[in-house]
Amino acid sequence: MPTPSPPIAGRAHARRHGADGYVTIDMGGTSFEASLVRGDAPAVTTTATVERHAMALPTMDIKTIGAGGGSIGWIDHGGLLRMGPDSAGAAPGPACYSLGGTRATCSDANLVLGYLSAEYFAGGRIRLDAEAAHAAVERDIARPLGLGVVEAAAGMYRVMNVNMASAIREISVERGHDPRNFPLICAGGAGAIHAAMIADELGIEQILVPREASIFCAAGMLRTDLVHDHVRSYACVLAPGSIDHARLVSILDDMEAEGNATLETEGVPAADRRFCHALDLRYMGQYHEVRIDDIPLHEIEALDLEAIKNRFHRMHDRLYGYDLAHEGTAVELVNVRVTAIGITEKPEPPSFPDLGDDPAPARKGSRPVYLPDRRDFADVEVYDGDALGSGNRLAGPAIIETETTTIFVPTGFDLAVDSAGAALLTARKAEQVR
Repeated sequence: MPTPSPPIAGRAHARRHGADGYVTIDMGGTSFEASLVRGDAPAVTTTATVERHAMALPTMDIKTIGAGGGSIGWIDHGGLLRMGPDSAGAAPGPACYSLGGTRATCSDANLVLGYLSAEYFAGGRIRLDAEAAHAAVERDIARPLGLGVVEAAAGMYRVMNVNMASAIREISVERGHDPRNFPLICAGGAGAIHAAMIADELGIEQILVPREASIFCAAGMLRTDLVHDHVRSYACVLAPGSIDHARLVSILDDMEAEGNATLETEGVPAADRRFCHALDLRYMGQYHEVRIDDIPLHEIEALDLEAIKNRFHRMHDRLYGYDLAHEGTAVELVNVRVTAIGITEKPEPPSFPDLGDDPAPARKGSRPVYLPDRRDFADVEVYDGDALGSGNRLAGPAIIETETTTIFVPTGFDLAVDSAGAALLTARKAEQVR
């Protein structure tokens, strides 16, 4: 099966800017997904659930929440503003779509705040109803909370951003990683309106918005390898005399043979096949195991138990903040894993000629946009994102519009277009902003 697309699609963009790790987000109409790639390898989990059913198979560690352009705003029993997880979907959609939806959504708030253009949605093919959006936000959010419509819409925007930042914390901070150490790669049609404020919430200083952001999954599928995961249970204490070396080697050989056979049927040449080895380990008495990836095969075949246990101690400490190495607690082997990878040909991202610093040829005009740092509207420059070229630079606040997405560049962020046409947003230092 191919590996999940959005994290893989981000690899080429991250490498261009010297990053071997990154956070990818994808915000569409209904959901928001976040995943972390570290050391060029997407994070994997064996504790995923589907409809509350546990999955023992390795899956991409992706956090999904109900947060998209169609997420409905509502007031809970405690009088607090909530966004999602219920969504208006594509039909009937947000109130501003004029397709029958009446409830206030994230897109309605973004239209009220000036981030979306009523005239240029989907490149001008769809005209949004600003009055309907205003009325929905007033009825559903502003009036129950005793707020003005703009204040209510700003609250909806803020809650959405906090919800999405919390999802990123789950796949970074709660996995032992500092999100500030990674650039944020933003995908999805709705993500770029929120990306900079999400990054600001987390202290992330760089955001990449690829030119193909709205079709990032499809772009990623063209760059994925074929991956097949094999697992065998082998429960024993990781200690001399307790582990059967011949049995362990036999298990590895059997799984590699299965992987080779599968890749053979898929037409992958032998030279393009790779195998990665992993072990699921835990301390004696624990009920959960920790997957230790990319263990060199020679360590397993030579039964270098100390090296393997040291890898486990380090991973356990990173995930849970402690290890039991000094206590001498026994380590148990639970599962042996082999991942068979078929390397595929990948298309190179397009390259755009350098047009110099000046973005003036792409300027469309200006419009009032709500700026969170001022808590008020200001006239903001609007640019045609499809006309911006490599080398162009501008300072926020600004709005960049393309046919498939809109980028909000807040105060305190600069934007530059790289050689692949991606928008790179960089946070200015606090003293520069002042």
